[in-house]
Amino acid sequence: MTDWSVWHSEKAGRVQPSVISEMMYLVKERRALSFTAGEPSVDLFPLDGLKEAFNKAFSDPSVLSYHPDNAGLKELREWIVQWMAEDKLLPPWVSAGNVILTNGSQEGVNLIAEALINPGDVIMTESPSYPEAMGTFRKEGARFAPVLVDKDGPDLNAMEGVLQRERVKCFYTIVNFQNPTGCTTSDDRKARVLELAKSHGFFIIEDDPYRNLRLEGEPTDSYIRMAGSDDRVIYLGSFSKILAPGLRCGWLVAPSSLASKLVELRVSIEISLSALVQRAVYEFLKCTDLKSHLESLRSVYRKRRDALVSALREHAVPLGVRFDVPKGGFFLWGEIPGVENIYELAKFAILEEGVGFIPGKPFYPDGAGPEGSMRLSYAKVSPEEAKEGAVRLSRAIQKFREIEAALSQSGLAQLRK
Repeated sequence: MTDWSVWHSEKAGRVQPSVISEMMYLVKERRALSFTAGEPSVDLFPLDGLKEAFNKAFSDPSVLSYHPDNAGLKELREWIVQWMAEDKLLPPWVSAGNVILTNGSQEGVNLIAEALINPGDVIMTESPSYPEAMGTFRKEGARFAPVLVDKDGPDLNAMEGVLQRERVKCFYTIVNFQNPTGCTTSDDRKARVLELAKSHGFFIIEDDPYRNLRLEGEPTDSYIRMAGSDDRVIYLGSFSKILAPGLRCGWLVAPSSLASKLVELRVSIEISLSALVQRAVYEFLKCTDLKSHLESLRSVYRKRRDALVSALREHAVPLGVRFDVPKGGFFLWGEIPGVENIYELAKFAILEEGVGFIPGKPFYPDGAGPEGSMRLSYAKVSPEEAKEGAVRLSRAIQKFREIEAALSQSGLAQLRK
C-alpha cells in the first residue's frame, strides 16, 4: 500500500480532524438524541416555496450551464444589497459589485484566507470560536492570538494586550449569537475594536450567519456600516441558517479592489457556482414574505431554546452544570464541573445514554479551554426531546462521574500497595 502521507503538502499537514463532524457522525450512527447539530431543523425548511422557486428557475434551461458571472447571479447580489441596506447594515460605498456569492460562508472564509493570509501571519480570534474557520486559517499557516469573550463580546483589555505583543493582520469575529458561546458583541465594543483596527493596522472579518435569528432584544449595528468609508471590514452572510444549509448559498461583502482578486482566486478553484441554485434562491426571496418567514423561525427556536433551558435547570443544574442563555442563534454554552476528560464523557453519553453534545475544547484556538466546557444546540430538538435529552445527559454525567471516582479509588489502592 502506498504511504500517501509522505507526499502530503504543507497545507494538508496543517489540517486537523473535525471533532464536530466526528460527534455528529457518531450520533447519527447510534441514532442518538442530538444536541450536536448547529444547523436548521429539517421541519422548518420552506419546502413548498423552494419547490416553486426551483420550478421557476428551470424555466430557463441556461441555469444548467456554467454561470458566466464568477461573482454570482447579479440579481441576487442586488437583492442582498437592498436587503442589507434596509436593515441599515451597509455603508454608502457598497453596491452589487462588492458582493460575491459563495458556496456557504465557509467558502467565503476560505477565499479570504487564501487571498490574504501568509504563513506566520497572526490572526486575533475570539476564544472560544468556530473551529472550522480556525482550521481554514491554520491551513494557510496562520498563528492565533486568542481573546476571551464575555456576554458583550471580546475582552478589550485582552485585545490591547495582544496588540502590544503581536503584529496582528486581522481579527475574525462572529458578531451575533456567536458559535459556540451565543454572545453578541455590543456596539460600544465594536466602536472600540474599530479604533484599535485603525490605529494598529489590521482588518476585520465579520462573520454574521445568525443575525436574523434574534429571539429577544434589539438588533445591533454591524462593523462594516460603523466603519463607514474606512473599508477594512469584510462581511460574511449566509442563507444556510434561514433557508436550508443544503442550498450552499452565502455571500461576502468586500471593497472593490479585494472583491476582484477574490473572484480571480475563485476561478482557480472552481469554474462556476450553481446557476440553478442561485436563480432558485433569488426566485424564492423575490416571491416570499421574508419577514413573516423569519418570525416563524424565531417563534419555533424561542420555544426550543426555552424548553432546553427549563429541562437543564431541572435535571442538570442540580449536578453543578452551568450554562449561559443566549438571546438568539442556536447554541447554549455550558460547563460540567469536575470532568477530567470531556471527550470521553461525550462519547460515553452517546454510546451509553443515546444523547450527543459537542466537547468545548476544540473551540479554543490554543486548545486550552476549561476541560468540562460543552456546546448544546437546540435548533433541531423539540421541547419533548429537550426534556428527554436533559434526563439522558444528566444520567450520563452521574454515571461517568461514578466510573471516574471508582477508577480513581482503584488507582489509589494500587499506589498504597
